[in-house]
Amino acid sequence: MIKLWIYILYILLMVTTQLNQNLVHGQSVTNYNVGIGIADITGIVAGVNMMGYAMPGQIASGLHIRQRSRAFIIIDPDTGKRVVFVSADLAMGSLAVRRATLEKLKESFGDLYNDENVAISGTHTHAGPAGYLQYALYQITSFGYFKENTEAISTGIYNSIVKAHNSIQPASIFVSTGELLNTNINRSPFSYEQNPEEERSQYKYNVDKEMILLKFTNAKGDVIGSINWFPVHPVSMMNNNTLVSGDNKGTASYFLEREYNNSTLPGEETIIHAFANSNLGDSSPNIFGPYCADTGLPCEYRTSTCNGKKETCFGRGYGYLTGDDIYATRKIAELHVAKAKELIDTAKTPITGSIDYKFTKVNIQNYNFTLNGKTVSLCKAALGYSMIAGTTDGPGGFNFIQGDNSTGNPFWKLITRIIKQPTKETIECQRPKPIVLATGEMRSPYDFTPSIIEIQLLKIGNFIICVVPGEFTTMSGRRLTKTVKNILMKKGVIDENGIVIVSGPSNSYTHYITTPEEYLVQRYEGGSTIYGPNTLNAYLQLYTDLSIALADNLYVPIGPEAPDFTDKALNFVLPVIVDIPPLFKKFGDVTKDANKKYIRGETVAVEFVGGHPKNHIQLEGSFLYVQRLENNNNWVNFKNDGDITTKFKWLGNSIVRITWEIDDDVEAGTYRIFYQGHHKQLGGKIVPEFGITSNFLVS
Repeated sequence: MIKLWIYILYILLMVTTQLNQNLVHGQSVTNYNVGIGIADITGIVAGVNMMGYAMPGQIASGLHIRQRSRAFIIIDPDTGKRVVFVSADLAMGSLAVRRATLEKLKESFGDLYNDENVAISGTHTHAGPAGYLQYALYQITSFGYFKENTEAISTGIYNSIVKAHNSIQPASIFVSTGELLNTNINRSPFSYEQNPEEERSQYKYNVDKEMILLKFTNAKGDVIGSINWFPVHPVSMMNNNTLVSGDNKGTASYFLEREYNNSTLPGEETIIHAFANSNLGDSSPNIFGPYCADTGLPCEYRTSTCNGKKETCFGRGYGYLTGDDIYATRKIAELHVAKAKELIDTAKTPITGSIDYKFTKVNIQNYNFTLNGKTVSLCKAALGYSMIAGTTDGPGGFNFIQGDNSTGNPFWKLITRIIKQPTKETIECQRPKPIVLATGEMRSPYDFTPSIIEIQLLKIGNFIICVVPGEFTTMSGRRLTKTVKNILMKKGVIDENGIVIVSGPSNSYTHYITTPEEYLVQRYEGGSTIYGPNTLNAYLQLYTDLSIALADNLYVPIGPEAPDFTDKALNFVLPVIVDIPPLFKKFGDVTKDANKKYIRGETVAVEFVGGHPKNHIQLEGSFLYVQRLENNNNWVNFKNDGDITTKFKWLGNSIVRITWEIDDDVEAGTYRIFYQGHHKQLGGKIVPEFGITSNFLVS
């Protein structure tokens, strides 16, 4: 009998040991149910303004790579609670997009996916089509609101969530962190230095350089996806770029997904890797710092000017010697990918614990809270001179400069009075910001900026995501995560090894959130902190309340609903009236054919007669295919317009150009370029078109 018990104990010990080993190595123990999906969200790729730099002349003219939505559904098998985290190649969250997405989800799934448990986080690319935000301010440089873009983006996000839902399986989640260098710098160090030295001394750098990664594995221990967060502006593609792209974050996802899905075309991946953003407000990829283009000397430290002017002060990134945005984008992406691969390989610490979430909507302009024993309120939204000045990543227009907290230029004070004179209350509340646009008081033709915001917490075991509707600066993000972590640790929700991150800009967009100290010097980020100097403190209180509600399982009211302006939103961009081919040509004709032969490293450049890309959004499609001849009679799609080596460009006058850079690893053989598009006939009918080049050899 004793021998039998010893034998049973031995078996139990062996089983327990194996389970522990499996847990450590991510082989078979599963704690959650996880679904992951990817979908195309690329809107109009030509003839519309691009979102991010607010440059009216930056009009899209083609495609670098497609923009994607990457959705992750994580379910607690014990309670059935689930959260959805979406990382989308967008400049920011959009209330119009979020509402449209949730409406589609409700039609398909009822209340399973809703306001409270779905987070849509933008990577903050500055290389996407604009016109998908409902507030008037963001429509000025895009010349209106584009329902087509909102529909394309919301449909794509919905599709990614549906794919994730349909792929739900038992899974494990592991976390890993590591320092990523040579990828970001603080573009407003003067502002950062206004924070207390005692606080700054707690950190190694003046910008966060830690990548935080979640790895998802299936029951076999195979990697099925990952999400990482690292704060840097996706502005590797500068404000003169006109190709739609996911910029450095989207390109990083592209590269890593190619490695894990090398037998598929872009967009067909099943192993998904999202490169999400965090407290990026003052974080730039132009790591060599700002220099004067005319003298080569460093820009003036406080104002980022050169001889008093900002127009020649630019941050230098990896492409500054050649002026090659795509190289700079690729370099930052490759650094992201190298670190992500390292963290995927070393991610052994399991995420354990329950799934939960808290969400609410707040009228931020009427929000009152206690600060240092006094009741304070936020300001009606307003933009300062420094916001118009732009940054070293992309200087703005007119004669504004960063760091201007003077009483104001007489000319611009006059312009402000003509547009909308801010009330004395707003002027006093926003001080020392010199106000150029009192957007919180501007209601015609509809609200210029949001007054109702959305805040959200997602809990994935001991991993907490602060889903934020704006661009937190480095120190603002640090204060937020520290506040939330301290509360949840005291409440026993997480331990000291728990991780709290910022993810944004998400769900909607409220510009920047600086610390009060940074606000006082009114560089770009301070001028863009629209609700005044106490904005961060208000967010700290709001997330404190959400954290307590999460810990104590308290009911949180959804809060007031923001108005919907999309039905009356204006659009001043002329539609395509009719497409007319060149004389003696028809749509689909090749006007510049391929050469008969190429070698690896060369570029194929061909042109077709094509209709305007605005005629039809090719969602989950492609304007082009590089096709390869196999078995002497079968043409196979080898590359599409989501591939990093292809480019699609609208030249105007019913001509499109397609290029393909032939990689060194391309097999020798026979190839051709296939084009497809749509043109508009007189009367408005949209008609498909296609064309094919002559065959050519690659050797």
